[in-house]
Amino acid sequence: MHRFLYLIFALQVVSCSNSNEKEQTKHSKPLEIKYAENFNLSVATDGYLLEIIDPNTKSIERQYTIDTNVNYKIISLTSTLNGMISILDVQETLKGVSDKDYVFDNKIKQGIENGIIQEYGDESNFSLEKIIASGANVIFYSGFGNSFPYQEKIEAMGITIIPVYDWRENHPLGKAEWIKVIAAYTNKMNRSIEFFDATKLHYEKLMQIAASSKNKPSVLSGNLIGDIWYTPAGDAYISKLIKDAGGNYIYANTKGTVSLEFSIEEIIQTNKETAFWLNPGISSKKKLMQFNPHSKYLNSFNNCYCYSSNMNYYWERSAAEPNLVLSDLIHLLHPEIKEIKKFYFYKKLD
Repeated sequence: MHRFLYLIFALQVVSCSNSNEKEQTKHSKPLEIKYAENFNLSVATDGYLLEIIDPNTKSIERQYTIDTNVNYKIISLTSTLNGMISILDVQETLKGVSDKDYVFDNKIKQGIENGIIQEYGDESNFSLEKIIASGANVIFYSGFGNSFPYQEKIEAMGITIIPVYDWRENHPLGKAEWIKVIAAYTNKMNRSIEFFDATKLHYEKLMQIAASSKNKPSVLSGNLIGDIWYTPAGDAYISKLIKDAGGNYIYANTKGTVSLEFSIEEIIQTNKETAFWLNPGISSKKKLMQFNPHSKYLNSFNNCYCYSSNMNYYWERSAAEPNLVLSDLIHLLHPEIKEIKKFYFYKKLD
């Protein structure tokens, strides 16, 4: 009986929330979103109105009201948002992450060790009971699938489920701007705007530095998985980063944001003389040769760069700090530019 009454109450909460969404839409004032294409955010009565945009149709997929008087507790199933939570210093809002082995931030690690933050796996494999017991009222997930499992049941209990499409943004600063979504749920909007604006200014300054070099070295990205070489399409954010760093990405003129697929023969034929190779997903040349013996036929094998040994740092922080990724790419593509003296995320394979 108690469970039945609780469910009725939860449904009433959701119903009221939907009603409030319509009311706040009328009186909301758009917040400036400069680069991100997969969400809109507006200032509304007592908070914000968040609209998630379907990356495929470009139509509004979901709307959410965010009440700044509510103490939101978050389950984050995506590393990029964990990094943004760390940047805003609101780790205390976290009730769950996907896997402790993919966490970099020390405060989040400590929360896991102390049992304050739980592990949930990805959205395809989790415990419904564990989510209910967590006390969380917001779940962020990557949005790779069409819907979140048990979504209707979870939302009926007053828990908001939000797909995060930062990985479908084609501008690096678009990925970074998702920090404003986290800020809306944690009352850190001014801090997020300051951080994003500083990131943008630094990014633009670095672009100007890269533009001073007339050399545009050719760049390959990705590696073999099975018999297929996966590499980003021309509209993907990594293609934009390479261009802004003063590089010539081999597949820059292709369309789309998802990965292109090639045979190893096609890669070798097109890239035998390509100067640089990024993101092979391997930490050393020895391992790279074992994983992909065809590597020796690529001239870029001698100029191969991957994420630093602490890949969790890259996955948590690079989305919010594309300026530092850009700095790394300029440093490796243009060693003649002396203004940049160190790497943040990348290292050369040895």
